[in-house]
Amino acid sequence: MPRFILLAWALWCVAGPVAAQQPARDATAPATPANEFVVGPVELLQDVNGTPVRIVANNYFQVLGQSDGLHLASRMEIDLSDLQQKFPSILGAIPLPSDNCASYKPNNLVASLPARELRAENDHATMAIAGRVEVWSCFENPVPKTKLSWKMKCVLGICTKLPVIETSPGDPFKTRAASQSFNATLPVYFRRINDTSLGIVMGTPNVSLTGQYVFVTKGILSIANIDVNEEARKALSKAIAPNDLIKTIPEEFLVMKPSISDASFYLNNGQLFARVSANALIPPEKITEWIKLMMKKPTP
Repeated sequence: MPRFILLAWALWCVAGPVAAQQPARDATAPATPANEFVVGPVELLQDVNGTPVRIVANNYFQVLGQSDGLHLASRMEIDLSDLQQKFPSILGAIPLPSDNCASYKPNNLVASLPARELRAENDHATMAIAGRVEVWSCFENPVPKTKLSWKMKCVLGICTKLPVIETSPGDPFKTRAASQSFNATLPVYFRRINDTSLGIVMGTPNVSLTGQYVFVTKGILSIANIDVNEEARKALSKAIAPNDLIKTIPEEFLVMKPSISDASFYLNNGQLFARVSANALIPPEKITEWIKLMMKKPTP
């Protein structure tokens, strides 16, 4: 970590808080304390189902006096607006069945998700989708197709074009037997795995079926035998990569063994953001080290 950041920490401890400029927030975004200094921004580029997603994180630090000593609190603000904008493409890459005659049987499934959205709601994100599942009957045509073509034939050294009848399988008989429209919302949360790592978990889907046939499972959002819960979780975990984001925190803070206290999503200027908060006790010997750094010229 650059020495000038360590020096900023030391200056903060000795001279008082250094204000960090913050962007304007929606009323739904948590308030930002002024007595913080910032490290960042740090950008991460992830490939998610063939879509490049840019995540931007800023780390804000604040020294707090508590009964057991001085603590350094970290607050990571994560801009997920690019993920939010590209979410329809990411979810659209889920391999839902699309062939209404994948095999000769009465129950070929075809599924589509024309509406796909990721938004912030209170302390979590919500995946909202709308789609349709259809059942198609497909049977082999017993009558082959025939066509007359001309091919060059050579008989006794004499070559000429002769008529040839070619056959191929007839077009199958296809009929849409049933159709089911649906709307669904699926909450998305951070899960604290331990003091230093996070995961992404999906809540219980809320599915509204608007047809008479039930092709969508409500408990686990399953569309045409595709577990959308798990596919969405994997995509969001790769896009947000919470543990990769934690590694962007300065090493000097990580060696103090910080503990993650909270992680949540929120709305900021109409866009999806996330916050990860952590806290670490500052060892007394580190305070002395930082004060000594004040006596030296910082390295750019």
